[in-house]
Amino acid sequence: MRRHRHLLRLAASLLLAAALQPQTQAQTLTQTTTVTKQAHDNPSIAIESFAGPEQQKAKLQELLIRSGWLKVLPPEQAAKAQIRLHANASANALSGTLLLAGKSFPFSATADSEHLTLLNATDAILKTLFAIPPFVSRKITFVRQAANGTKELYACYLDGSGQERLTFNRAISTEPAWGHAGALVYTLAQNNALSVVLMDYHNKRQRVISRARGLNASAALSPDGRSVALALSRDGKVDLHVLDLASGASRKLTNDSSVESSPCWSPDGRQIAFVSDATGIGSPRLYIVPADGSAPARRLVTGGGEAVSPDWSRRNNLLVFATKSLGSYAIAVLDMSAPASKPEIVTAAAGDWEAPSWAPDGRHVICTRARAGKRDLVIVDTLTGSFRPITEGAILSLPAWQPAR
Repeated sequence: MRRHRHLLRLAASLLLAAALQPQTQAQTLTQTTTVTKQAHDNPSIAIESFAGPEQQKAKLQELLIRSGWLKVLPPEQAAKAQIRLHANASANALSGTLLLAGKSFPFSATADSEHLTLLNATDAILKTLFAIPPFVSRKITFVRQAANGTKELYACYLDGSGQERLTFNRAISTEPAWGHAGALVYTLAQNNALSVVLMDYHNKRQRVISRARGLNASAALSPDGRSVALALSRDGKVDLHVLDLASGASRKLTNDSSVESSPCWSPDGRQIAFVSDATGIGSPRLYIVPADGSAPARRLVTGGGEAVSPDWSRRNNLLVFATKSLGSYAIAVLDMSAPASKPEIVTAAAGDWEAPSWAPDGRHVICTRARAGKRDLVIVDTLTGSFRPITEGAILSLPAWQPAR
């Protein structure tokens, strides 16, 4: 319930604060509110006027819908909308105002292309209304398998546009994980060896950062980009290590006969959640350990089923993971700021829901949904349980959402 109260306040957001409380034109939308709101009741918005090409207007409306934060009404119903949008668009710039409770709030965005301008404009609108970081304009990486069995990393936006190929290894490139908006790590299986590769996303440069004998896999770059948590096999065991990228020094965080994998960092970089089969019952569970190795790992309370693929939101301290129940995987969320909280299942539809990764807004996750021999990318709203596919009939895996910064 604590998680729901927090997210409901987030969803009600500054919009209701502006509507219910007096403020001057000079004030920005940075207030919060405790107004109780139904989870499905997003505030309504309509594009009342748009000076620019009709296709840009249609695309902006689509992106506002896909963001999952607003109920978009058609222009003819603008009088009924809580927010009325007026915009002026060109190829590489879009600016306008949001009319709310008799007040006007400006927004603007620019970019090198028309499409990226619209993505940035959507983020600017959402930031003005809800004070959330950019996520519509951030890429989602994923793994695609070729006909010859090789795997490469690709990326796209939340509407499936802007697809690009990131790796050309002609091998197995897998397990992408972002540290910050400009860097990610992944596992490379090539020439009968495993290594961990660091990629400079903006310049598309990459270098191997771990190629020790045996296992080098399941890496996660810290939020500051200075360290990498990864699974290494030394002394005949698979343990969790942290590697300092500047010095090359590493420290071991676990030291047992169990197998550790899938580390993810806390928002402040002080803790690492990971998967281990240390229970000895043949079913993996989630654990947490200080990133400096100052204390032993402890098990998280995630319920009775298998728990894998954790990801820690940098916005609101929520941990998302996949859990197995009644033979299928579902997506669950655990509030890490409430020690006594219990996980909440946020997917109910049929299929195996796996590999969740938080969007920078702290409300949505990207994951895969497997059914009928296919595995598609799907965005899940953890507040409402609703979902929107990015792909249909594909075979993709291990998505990861680029951070805001």
